[in-house]
Amino acid sequence: MSDEKNDGKILIFNPTGFIIKMIFSIGMAVLLTSSYKGNEMAKDKSFLYLIFFALWAFVVAYFAASMFGFCLRAAGNYIIAVILMVVLIALLCAGVTWIGNKSEIIGNIAGIALILFLIWLPINDVRKAILYIKNTV
Repeated sequence: MSDEKNDGKILIFNPTGFIIKMIFSIGMAVLLTSSYKGNEMAKDKSFLYLIFFALWAFVVAYFAASMFGFCLRAAGNYIIAVILMVVLIALLCAGVTWIGNKSEIIGNIAGIALILFLIWLPINDVRKAILYIKNTV
């Protein structure tokens, strides 16, 4: 798509899916953080540790919601999408574990890459949401 004013990419963004993923992720982060806060092991942890736990819970829930959306788009059926999501997440975990068992250094690199990917997902979707709102409003 090219014209005199716009020479860019087509933005693929689903605002409904984004809002549902955000609500699910925030809700799961709040539930997990509140249940963790009441745990005996968390009594001696600092407030900063609790904030990082909440952020990590949000990122993991956002990844699970994104994976479910991907599987639903690929399968077209909710039950098959849930099964496919569980299988793909299990394969991802098994792959990272297998790489870690082969070489500790490469396993650490793969773990860091996975963490960066998990953090990049919500950041990229928020960026797309901002561009979507900016271009449609």
